[in-house]
Amino acid sequence: MSPAKKKISKQKEDISDSQSQLSMEFAFSPQRIRLILIFICSIYCIAAMRLFYIQIIKGGEYQEKARLQYEIVVQMIPQRGQIFDRNGRVIAMSVNGFSYALDAKMIKNKKAIITAFNQVTGDTTGYYERLIMNAKSSFTYIIRGMTSRHKIIDSIKDPGFIRLSEPKRRYVYGSAGAQVIGYANIDNIGVSGIELHLDSLLQGKKDSVAMKRDAVGNLYPTVEMSDKQIVKGHNVSLTLDIELQRIAEYELAEGIMESHAEGGTVIAIYPSTGEILAMASYPTFDPNHNNNILPEAMRLQGITDIYEPGSTFKLITACAMIEEGILKPDSKVDGMGGTYRIGNYEIKDSHPMYKMSFSEALEQSSNIVFAKNSDNLSSDKFYKYARDFGFGIFLGIDLPGEVSGILKKPSAFDASTKRFMAYGYELGATALQVVNAYATVANRGIMMRPYVIKSIIDNDGGTIMYNKPQRIRSVISNKTSMIVKDMLCGVVDRGTGQEAKIDGIRIAGKTGTAQQLIDGKYSKQAYTASFAGFFPADNPKIAMIVMLHRPKTDIYGGKTAAPIFRKIAQKWITASKLPINENLTDQELMQSKLIDSALVPDLRGISVEKAREMVHSIGLRLPRNAEGIIIEQYVPKGFWLKKGTDIPIKTGDASKKKTMILTDNSQKNIPGNQIRPNVKGMSVRRAMSVLHSAGYQVRVIGQGKVIGQVYNKAGKKECILSCE
Repeated sequence: MSPAKKKISKQKEDISDSQSQLSMEFAFSPQRIRLILIFICSIYCIAAMRLFYIQIIKGGEYQEKARLQYEIVVQMIPQRGQIFDRNGRVIAMSVNGFSYALDAKMIKNKKAIITAFNQVTGDTTGYYERLIMNAKSSFTYIIRGMTSRHKIIDSIKDPGFIRLSEPKRRYVYGSAGAQVIGYANIDNIGVSGIELHLDSLLQGKKDSVAMKRDAVGNLYPTVEMSDKQIVKGHNVSLTLDIELQRIAEYELAEGIMESHAEGGTVIAIYPSTGEILAMASYPTFDPNHNNNILPEAMRLQGITDIYEPGSTFKLITACAMIEEGILKPDSKVDGMGGTYRIGNYEIKDSHPMYKMSFSEALEQSSNIVFAKNSDNLSSDKFYKYARDFGFGIFLGIDLPGEVSGILKKPSAFDASTKRFMAYGYELGATALQVVNAYATVANRGIMMRPYVIKSIIDNDGGTIMYNKPQRIRSVISNKTSMIVKDMLCGVVDRGTGQEAKIDGIRIAGKTGTAQQLIDGKYSKQAYTASFAGFFPADNPKIAMIVMLHRPKTDIYGGKTAAPIFRKIAQKWITASKLPINENLTDQELMQSKLIDSALVPDLRGISVEKAREMVHSIGLRLPRNAEGIIIEQYVPKGFWLKKGTDIPIKTGDASKKKTMILTDNSQKNIPGNQIRPNVKGMSVRRAMSVLHSAGYQVRVIGQGKVIGQVYNKAGKKECILSCE
């Protein structure tokens, strides 16, 4: 080997020895080992400390954040108790409504949510933008209580979008009995009527519960949720008969339209028990659509509004006279030719009379006879009879808002008080007080406490409260009640109340026409027209009052209120004798009839646009292509028609010179000269609207209602109306 190669080989050996020595030193150095162990332990300690911090110190916080991603606490609204009428028909119930909310921290696709709700509800996009922008909590409602689901809303997929089902109040008969029943808002809180009066019992017990949220925002109760947390409300049964209530409301509205009155009231009572069978006021409202309800529409006018009753109060004067032996039905009295002066006052009769019997004086409603003969009653006696009949005191009806009326004490009587009180002035009464007085006479002189709540039943079917008929006092003897009952029948048979007469049934009643006091003076334009009575007179089942506020076509109760009384009585008598299907119980038949059908209103003379709103509110329809004025309808008013059905009509449009017959699936243009609308019984105003729309010129003879019509046969398209 050459010296050079030996040298290189030597160097390699030296390097190898050095590496081996270094390797041995590093591998076996205790210091190195300690450093490695310390490093590894440090990593484990840091990890353990981090885990301790997360799981122990911050564990609750992180668990809560995780839970909030799929769980939310919601205040659950319980099922509100049902309200029934006297025959067990459901009036108010709770149904499932669809509500939507959002979690402000989880929301991702705001635009999709805004667009969907804008298209479904019609509310502006700006409204929903502000709602989402102002949402701060994990649960903010977007909309509540929708009655149906919508595909565009169901298609929303967003972690912050929440869907839930909540009970929503549904009033089966719409506006029927609205003032008595009242309504509950979206939060299950009673706002008016029975819903307010018995709110704590109907409401149930609400509670906040944890709900799980799935991937598309649906909420479900957690396993920890107990059935006992949510307690349903109690059920309430009323004395109302919803069928009579609907009839009363329909006829009252029709009568107000015909008389151009500003409002009105109907109350019907079962005389022997004091049960309220119907209580209607106009204007009214639909509790299913309770946004922007006018305060006067919610008011129970029959117990909250005071008026001077006028001649309907003559019942009390007549009872006092006969009970005290001052007069008998055949006693001779003097009407003084229709004018009676007392100092600075003058009392007049609309039917001037001279010598007559006391019965005839009541039949013809002589103010003079009642004023003159009141002098034979002491102030204390007269006050006592008025008070015992329920005037000037609370009757104690179980509804909110009852007032006591106004009745002067004897010490406050002046020289004219008794004379004016004798025919219904110088006192203030409610419609309930007046009809309850007539119910007292119908019930052999025994006054009963009027009431509307029949019973309250808990969730187990147990009766919490049951109202029994409560006798208040005996006001007059049975003998006097029978005498006065016959006198009231004379009013209907021969006197001012003949418009209330029904063939084959004895009606007992009295008309009333009272000037209203405005700014301290009795108005010559503003009147209260009324008719109060009961039927059948021999075995009274219903005592009823019809009162109209400021009628325009005729001021007299015998011409405006009495016909409404008759129509309600006729329909109720007919309805209560409906034939029974052998496969259905009476209750089931009536339930089916009333829920699935509606009373057809009189649409003649009304624009299609207005009529469409009217029939839509009660579940009926008009042909889609209809326009103009309705000049004829092929289903008469008062007829029961299945909901969802079109009412075939005939329309006219004078401006376009066309007349059409429209049904649910067809239409037919017809020459105008072939159309001759029947307008008998209409007001002049409505009759002229119908005839003008059919292309006729109109001549009117007289005023009031149309009693006859003649079409010109000489080629001139004209109709001559006879009115009275």
